[in-house]
Amino acid sequence: MNEISGVDKLYSSFKERLKTNLLLFEKLSLASVAVCDDFDCVSYRTQQKKIADELGVEYIPINISSDISFSAFQQRIFDLNHDPQINGIVINKPFPNAWGEEDVFSLIDPAKDIEGMTPYNLGRLLMGADAVVSPTVRSVLQFLNLAGISLRGKNILIVGASVLIGKPLSLILTNMFATVSLAHVATFNSGWLPFYVENSDIVISAVGVAQLIKADWLRNGAIVIDVGVGYKDGKMCGDVEYEKAKEKVAFITPVPGGVGMFTTLFLLDNLIKVVSENKGKKNE
Repeated sequence: MNEISGVDKLYSSFKERLKTNLLLFEKLSLASVAVCDDFDCVSYRTQQKKIADELGVEYIPINISSDISFSAFQQRIFDLNHDPQINGIVINKPFPNAWGEEDVFSLIDPAKDIEGMTPYNLGRLLMGADAVVSPTVRSVLQFLNLAGISLRGKNILIVGASVLIGKPLSLILTNMFATVSLAHVATFNSGWLPFYVENSDIVISAVGVAQLIKADWLRNGAIVIDVGVGYKDGKMCGDVEYEKAKEKVAFITPVPGGVGMFTTLFLLDNLIKVVSENKGKKNE
């Protein structure tokens, strides 16, 4: 396996560039909304606060009880949308099962959507227009770039069809002229997942099921981007059998220490993007 070279250096340089760019603005603020105390959600928000504090972004945690009514939640987001002191809004998953993703993310003003989850930004992405893109998707693209291969004409499998990662990533990679397959729970249940893995040059998995993808399924020399976070024997691991897979693939990202390390940086980079665009619109 080719070792992932330059990751730490890239992380440090990207972080310094963000810090420099943030100096061009008055202090920016990020409201991070949670309706849960899920372990992964807490971990992600802890990372959000840590990086925001380091870069001088005001981090505002909004903790909401899970027994809140949707109409009351709607009002809370409405208030954040109209608060001039709030520059960006993140609604962290999970939220109550009865709430649909479209209903929840539609509440965010696109001018404050820094995760690219509003129908507005997803629609622009579908049309190939400039849009705010999910920080996790941007992190995956960063690692594909580090792998140093052309994506044009490559067979790429994305395992996981979420609105946050799988679906927007499939659009972007299709626009880059890759041939994209999008697998999901029905692919696994029907027994076809090994076939799609075996016939892919690049496998990107984002389902959060520990070691779901077996090393034996992977093609020799494949590129593997593991976005999933699961736990086996009390240890964090990814969707792919990392230790076995790294012996046969050309490039694989570890969990932890892979895609997740860049996600919060891209979240704050998106914050800069939306604030810059909003200023531009006001000056027109």
